[in-house]
Amino acid sequence: MKKIFYSKSADARAAYVRSYFNQCGTRKMFYLIPKKFMEDMSYRLPEARLFTYEDVTKSNDLFNEANEETLLVFDRSARYKMITNNTFVRLSRIASQYKHKVMIDIVPFTSGVEYLYSPLAFIDRGILGYQHWYSYRENNWEQQGNNRVRAHDFDLLAAKLAEHADIDYADFLGNQVVTVDCSMTKFEAAEYKQLRDRMFEENKTASPIITTLADWTNIRESRYAALGSLLTRPGNTAVYTNLAGHNKRLQKRFPGVNAKSFYDTNGDEGQYDRVILFETPIVRGYLFLDVIANVRPDCEIYIFRSDSTVDRMLYKRVFEEYNQINALASALYREVRQ
Repeated sequence: MKKIFYSKSADARAAYVRSYFNQCGTRKMFYLIPKKFMEDMSYRLPEARLFTYEDVTKSNDLFNEANEETLLVFDRSARYKMITNNTFVRLSRIASQYKHKVMIDIVPFTSGVEYLYSPLAFIDRGILGYQHWYSYRENNWEQQGNNRVRAHDFDLLAAKLAEHADIDYADFLGNQVVTVDCSMTKFEAAEYKQLRDRMFEENKTASPIITTLADWTNIRESRYAALGSLLTRPGNTAVYTNLAGHNKRLQKRFPGVNAKSFYDTNGDEGQYDRVILFETPIVRGYLFLDVIANVRPDCEIYIFRSDSTVDRMLYKRVFEEYNQINALASALYREVRQ
């Protein structure tokens, strides 16, 4: 069996790990997973000893108990992509202690294709033909047959991955996706400009400016007005926001609305007929990938976008990520089935 498997199905991912464990001849299984999915996985794979990524820097157990009789599983490690981050460094060192490793995920990478190298390095640093992330990031020219292509070319990457990875879907975001444009009123636009100018005067870095402007944009009446018509449609609807505090505002404005933050993903998303991305993720966009992976194929996905500069920037960033994921998924799906 291949050491890497991509699937949106939690059942399929658990079955793949169990099958790999039974075939690789190890006696024990250590399983790394995001904390919020720990309870679900304890039911799916009771034979596994679970460790959370969030706590990996707090214990030496994975170092002290490493041996050739243990399979190490990385579940959804693509979200830990920054190579200078303490968690990534710790995971890299842990991975080097184990002979038997397998990785499962809903997507091959998060944020952008330049981060594909990061999770693959936990399994084998040589999969993409580069010894470190910095050289892969440069997107240099490579020779593919008679053609010269860039290192981030999706067909080239799929050809390299196919020997090591399998995938059971050809399109990560195959649902009907509708963009809901909610232009600001003239009064809101004037307020936005005043806030923007003040934020640029008070801050020298982009992060607080983006966060403040986005949070302000997300609670305007023009946005709520656009949401109201969607909430009257029949069916089970979930509305996703960045902050729990914004959920309370929505519930006050629309009594009975099922408002959730991205952190609330728990595997029950298959019940929804309609999912509304009311606020575009500012950070940790992979949290909405968890939602997309769990919804039914017939679930409608609505993504809100105002005409503010910050909202359009965040919207563009999200769709660039989704389009890149789909492009690589499609190429890999074709490659492994040739």
